[in-house]
Amino acid sequence: MKVMIRISRQLVAVAVIASLVRVASPEAREPSVKGDSLVFALHDLEGNVVASSDERFKGKVVFVTIWGTWCSPCISEVPTFIDLHDRYVEDGLVILAIAFEREKAVDVRREGLRRFSREHEINYLVLDGGATSDFSTALPMIEHVKGLPIEIIIDRAGVVVESRNGYGYKKKWARKLEKELKKLLAVH
Repeated sequence: MKVMIRISRQLVAVAVIASLVRVASPEAREPSVKGDSLVFALHDLEGNVVASSDERFKGKVVFVTIWGTWCSPCISEVPTFIDLHDRYVEDGLVILAIAFEREKAVDVRREGLRRFSREHEINYLVLDGGATSDFSTALPMIEHVKGLPIEIIIDRAGVVVESRNGYGYKKKWARKLEKELKKLLAVH
């Protein structure tokens, strides 16, 4: 019975990820951002609009994770983001998590995200991207999406310098990410 439940959950996760997928050319292995900037206007968990043009992002290095609370690899990365935020926020790092959830009802989805954020002591900005089916509408400039998480690194000039698939926490991944961010932050 437990095996059937696990298989059912995995099939649901595959179906959700499949709803995010766009047809990509075979050589396109990583997600990409059309143009050189990530443009968005999404709601925070209290319903306030947060836009990519907001002052809070100007002159900052912004690490964006596109994730969902239903995504195990996404959840495994949360402690690393909490740590990076704690250590580098004063140096100009902004960690931004854009969540896409299974729940379509806005109030229920945002309450679930608030609860998750409290339980995991998330100390960085979380935005409600919408339901998983809203991905292409909310972030139309992101192409070649295979699934979540997606990582986007934006330099102090607001230019996307990296976009890629995330695969969940690994020590090697965490070290590489910190090294990349430190270089952009000019921190030694």
